[in-house]
Amino acid sequence: MEDINKNSQQQTAGVDSRLYDQEYFGAIDGAHYSAEGKTAPKFIYAIQKSGIEKENSALDIGFGRGDLLMALAKQGVDVTGIDYSQDALEIARKAIAKQPAEWKNKIKVLHSNATALEFSDQSFDYIFMTDLVEHLYPPELQKCFDECKRVLKPNGKLIVHTAPNRWYNDFGYPLWEQPMNRILNKLFRQKLLTRPIRTETDLNVHINEQTILSLKKYLVKTGFKSKIWLGSEYVTPIKKDSLGMQLLEIFRQLFCHAYPLSLIPPLNLLFCNDIWAIAKKD
Repeated sequence: MEDINKNSQQQTAGVDSRLYDQEYFGAIDGAHYSAEGKTAPKFIYAIQKSGIEKENSALDIGFGRGDLLMALAKQGVDVTGIDYSQDALEIARKAIAKQPAEWKNKIKVLHSNATALEFSDQSFDYIFMTDLVEHLYPPELQKCFDECKRVLKPNGKLIVHTAPNRWYNDFGYPLWEQPMNRILNKLFRQKLLTRPIRTETDLNVHINEQTILSLKKYLVKTGFKSKIWLGSEYVTPIKKDSLGMQLLEIFRQLFCHAYPLSLIPPLNLLFCNDIWAIAKKD
């Protein structure tokens, strides 16, 4: 009984915000783009798929380093960001301060929680949630979606990205990709892509990994009309500097990711690690 009560309290309180520190944000996906003053492909894709325009208002929930905030501001969008990590707030404010006045004046950041949005009903045209879903316990995630629906304007849109795809982590990676990577590493004398299925950091913060079916269930329960699809920014072969590395890259995509078949159902269920959704408020 004590364990049940402890688990319930933890899910209500959420993941300890202190885990999201300077070191965490300097290591997670997209950090090297941010360090070079660039926007990661994931955020560019989110903006493109959203259809957002200059006159629209946007909310970014869980803004992290502030990458998407700045990308939206550069598009001329007035955007508000919230995060419950104090380190995220500090990192984002420093990055925003370096931007031209015409961009940084379009950004407002607040220390707040995703489950209790401190905004009036129908405040935003768009809400972005990139890499947040997997960090919220089920009760938190449902509250967050409910709040998103409340603060969205009529016909407003919620843009969601979450990773990993649980089926990829449970089946595609350990049963196919990881063993194939080891073979290629021996052939090319490399040390690539042999990470644990879930790192220690993943186990601490990824407490609600999704599939396309589970994410759809949350959105339907909230009352959103949604489109959900699978994708990956890593399956397209990346241009390399040498012929040897280019061959390795091509072999890695062909054999490890089954590219381009991995983008087509049903293989995408196992080989695509990114889940995207656009949910519309009627």
